[in-house]
Formats: sequence, structure tokens, C-alpha cells
Amino acid sequence: MARKANFDRDEKLLVAMDLFWRKGFSNTSISDLTDAMNINRFSLYNTYGDKQQLYYEALNAYLKTVSLPAIDALDKDGASLPQLERFLRSFATLQRKRSYGCFIQNALVEHAGEDDDVLRKGHFLFDHLIGIITEAVKTAQKETLIPKTLKPEQLARFILTNMQGMRVLGKAKRFEDLDIALSCLLVLIRK
Repeated sequence: MARKANFDRDEKLLVAMDLFWRKGFSNTSISDLTDAMNINRFSLYNTYGDKQQLYYEALNAYLKTVSLPAIDALDKDGASLPQLERFLRSFATLQRKRSYGCFIQNALVEHAGEDDDVLRKGHFLFDHLIGIITEAVKTAQKETLIPKTLKPEQLARFILTNMQGMRVLGKAKRFEDLDIALSCLLVLIRK
């Protein structure tokens, strides 16, 4: 019979999430994990399985605790141009504070499209963003705040692409470029 862990599983998972987020899968050793989580190897394996399973759980935790809450204000009925602009400004500001970017983006780059579980998580996040941005654009177009020169989903995909570039600029500490990219994006959305 397996022993019950004498620590908070979810709390330790968030520690692992932060470590994987900062260092990536390959650069995070089991020793790094046990040291950061303050648990022994047996407890890590007994509670989370192997390093790969812990990594997948950490990606899920990131989606649940970081990504989805960050887009919550935009994911509301009636979201329009003001909410979209606020979301993008907030997104750009966040890139200054979080120098290690997006955990999902980092995972996609690190695994170069070779890990189906990572790809599924990335597709989920990107598809969700495209969906809620598309709805905000549709509402803004109905309110004549955004011209109908592009289809809403095309504009949403363009915005998503720019957001991913802004993440990289933030990681590179190219804050002036990030500010200019945001300003240009906000102007282009209205044209």
C-alpha cells in the first residue's frame, strides 16, 4: 500500500510548474525538482509519476492558473474593442514582468512540434484565444468600432501572431520594440 504524502500536492505542483517554466524540460533535472519542491525522489515519483508526467501536469496547471485567468476579462459575452485593447495592453505589460515568457510557448519551441501532448496544449490555448478574440472583433465590428475589411477570425489570427512575437520581445528585454509593436497593432486593428 502506498504511503500518503505529507505535503500539499497542488502546492508542490506549482513549484514544479515555475521551475519548468523558467528552465524548460531538458534543463530541469530530477535533483532540481526535488530541491525546489523540497521532497525526496520517492515522493516525487510516488506522487507525480515520472518527470514527463510531472511536466504535463505542470503545463495543465499553467493553463488553469495562469493562461486562462489572464484572458478571463476578454472571455465574456459582449466583449468588444475596449476589452480587446485593455487585454492587449495588459498582455504587453505582463511581458515586461515575466522575463521567461509563456510556459506553453516555451514548451512548443523546446519540443519543436515533436511532442503530441505539448502540441495539444498549445493548440488548445491558441484556439481558445482565437475564438475569444474573434468574438470580440465581431462585436466591435457590429458596433462599427473596427472596420469590416478583414474577417474577424483572420484578424484574430493576426493578433495572436503578434502576441507571440511580443512575448519573444519581452523575453529579449526589447521593451521599446514591444511598445512600438503594441502601438502599431492597436492602430492596425482599427483600420
